[in-house]
Amino acid sequence: MTNTYSDRFWNTICEYRSAVVLLLGIEAVLLVLLLLALWLQPDEAGTRTVLVADFVLVGGGFLGAAYALHRCQRRRGSA
Repeated sequence: MTNTYSDRFWNTICEYRSAVVLLLGIEAVLLVLLLLALWLQPDEAGTRTVLVADFVLVGGGFLGAAYALHRCQRRRGSA
């Protein structure tokens, strides 16, 4: 297998798998807290927009961490 930039990148990410798992757990807790805050927030409050924006950002981080773990799992299975 050639040592391309992509291979080196994913090898580095997979070396730090435990940190990515920790990040995924933190993101999951933050998503639950944001959902709770969205549910408890009155509809007319202006902070709802900020909460939705936070939800989108944290959700993107969660999906990114989950994708990295999935990709590392696939690389481990093919090796």
